[in-house]
Order: sequence, then structure tokens, then C-alpha cells
Amino acid sequence: MKKSPFLMPLLALGVASCGLNTGSKPDVPDSSKSTVRDTMVIVRDSFINARSYDTIPAGFYQGMLPCKNCEGIQRTIMFYGDDHFRMEELEWGKSTDSRKTEGTWVRDKERFTLYVGDKVLSKYKLVKDSLINTENSGSRVPDSLFRQYVLFKKNIAPENPLWKKRKSEGVDIIGNGNEPFWSMEIDNDKFILFKLSTLAKPVIVPIEKPSINRDSTVYSVLTEAGNPLKISISSKFCNDGVSDHLYEYKMNVWYKGQLYKGCAVILNDAKE
Repeated sequence: MKKSPFLMPLLALGVASCGLNTGSKPDVPDSSKSTVRDTMVIVRDSFINARSYDTIPAGFYQGMLPCKNCEGIQRTIMFYGDDHFRMEELEWGKSTDSRKTEGTWVRDKERFTLYVGDKVLSKYKLVKDSLINTENSGSRVPDSLFRQYVLFKKNIAPENPLWKKRKSEGVDIIGNGNEPFWSMEIDNDKFILFKLSTLAKPVIVPIEKPSINRDSTVYSVLTEAGNPLKISISSKFCNDGVSDHLYEYKMNVWYKGQLYKGCAVILNDAKE
């Protein structure tokens, strides 16, 4: 049976420190603008007034929350069907890394409570395709500010029909990025295939066993011409910069002295 390394990074538990400003509206840049971080493009959505709600949250939700000491806190949550979640929070205007949190969620009609262990992290109300954040770390969000505490439903990258086909053909990991466009396919039984828009033909090398670190999986190989090819896959949420799809993983590729940054999707988990 196919054996592929399964990414199991240790996620640091953290709690958002976004202060609730019950006074004046925080100074947040124009919502029509986009900010680029690597190959990530995040658009600050406007709230859509909805009246109905879905039964459960599923997949990605993302929004920009107020912040006293930064431009805003970009919060992204991935809900899984086994009542678990992963969350990343990035403070805009600062050079710090995103905070990562994982835990469980419990449903009570259209309301949801997120837990880290037995401690309540935050509470939400599901309204159609949006989550309204009603409480953070025991502090209730005033009704007058609910429009500033909304997370919007985002598409999940693995739903791409082409990637489902590649999965059935045995490909375990797919990555891609832009400027210039590149793509990566990894079959953990056979090969690594790297395509770059500036190359006349793809780079194909036999698979080698990767090294699995605390927060990433790294493949280091040599091409037929003797050029090093290094691929790092880390458990960080990512946007490809050209679509509304969000990925669970980030991919970096080093080839001929150049670094290519993009996103990755794990098509096949480890099998014993």
C-alpha cells in the first residue's frame, strides 16, 4: 500500500488578545484595498446582512477584526467534521508570525462555542455563510459592534476537480504559486515533478524520503543536472493570490538559488 509522510506539526496554543473597543470605531484602512504577503492576497470583506443560518460550520471562515495596537487582526478558522478546529490570527502592521490555536467546538442551535481544553476560547453565531463573533476570552462583543466581528465563508482548495483526478492517479501532494507561475506534484512512491513557467520543460526527479521537523516536512533532492531542489511544506493557512480558495498548507520551493512561495494541498494521507 502507498506510504506517504503525514504532516503532524505541533500547533502552539494561543488566545487572541484583541481588545473590545466599546467607544469609537477603530481606525482600519480602506476595505477596498488588498494586502500582499508572499503569495497571499487577503480582501477585507464587507458584511452581508443575512437572516437564515446553516446547520453547522464547515471549512474555512476568515475575517478582519478590530485591534487596538495594529491595523487589524486577520482571523482564519478551519472547522473539521470531527468537532475540531484550527485557527490562525495575524496582526496586520506587525512583523510577528501568526498565532496558532487548535481545539474543539460545540453547537447549540445556531450558536457555537470554541474550546481549548475545557476553557472557552470564543463564541459565534452562524448566520447563513458568516460567523458573527459574540464573545472572546470571556468578554462579550457589544451588539453595536457585531459588524466588525464577522468571519466569512471561504472555499476549500481540495474541492478542485482536477486535483481529485490527480489524487485518483496516485499523486499525494500538490503545490502552486505565482509571479512566476509554478506547480509541484509529489508522488511518495515514485517522483517529484516541478513545473516553472520560465523553464522549457518540467523538472522530474525520483522520490526520496523527506525529513519531518517540528512544523514542516522537507524534501531535499538533486536533479539530473546536479541542481539542488528543496521543498518545504508547513501547516500554515495560505491563499494562492488568484482565487478565493484557502489551503491548509504552505509550500516553499528552492531551485537554482531562487525561492518560490506558494500553497499546498495534501491529497492522500499516510497509510500503513
